[in-house]
Amino acid sequence: MAPPRRGGGLRLPGLKHWRRRRGFTQRELARRADLAEGYLWKVESGRRGCNPSVAHVLAELLEVDLQDLRTKYDAHEVQAASTEGAQAASGPARSRVAYRHVHQAYLRIFLEREVGSSYAAMDEGVLEKHCEERAWEEVLEAVRARKREIEFLGEVLEDGEVLQDRDLPEEVRSFLEAVLESYPDLDIRLLAVARRRVLSEEGHEALTKAMGDLL
Repeated sequence: MAPPRRGGGLRLPGLKHWRRRRGFTQRELARRADLAEGYLWKVESGRRGCNPSVAHVLAELLEVDLQDLRTKYDAHEVQAASTEGAQAASGPARSRVAYRHVHQAYLRIFLEREVGSSYAAMDEGVLEKHCEERAWEEVLEAVRARKREIEFLGEVLEDGEVLQDRDLPEEVRSFLEAVLESYPDLDIRLLAVARRRVLSEEGHEALTKAMGDLL
């Protein structure tokens, strides 16, 4: 497994392999993931790490597990994949994607019980849409709740050495790592979007302060 880059970015050495295997061009995959083509090129070429939430989106679009994108394939495998073109996703690949939703469901139940909220279990796109439809006060509360959730989850995983447990399935480890690594980049972005559309001076100042606290 490739280690995360500085700043929480994940290396995705298997992205090119699976993009070609699924028959996508860089431009098409970037469009479907709502990314700049240059950003996708840098991630695929290893010139930068990928935001954990974006990595999950790419895994879903390619119908593979995140660990598949973090696995390095040899040149022969990548070349062979490029000749296959678009192909239907296999049963096992679909199963791995389904497992991620199971992980999210368990995390949601766990966080709701222990912390009282479960924003950290939401997909990035779902959370962004949620915040777009809410007043700035609610966005601020969602970010504060996520901070409590991430801190609690980090303590539990660190104290119990869960991520170092050899019996922990790799897809579960990758999922939990991505949840932790999404903070605070995602939260700063949520606050920045809310600040751009807020009209009151009070809201602008509160959101600016909250962003500063996360930096």
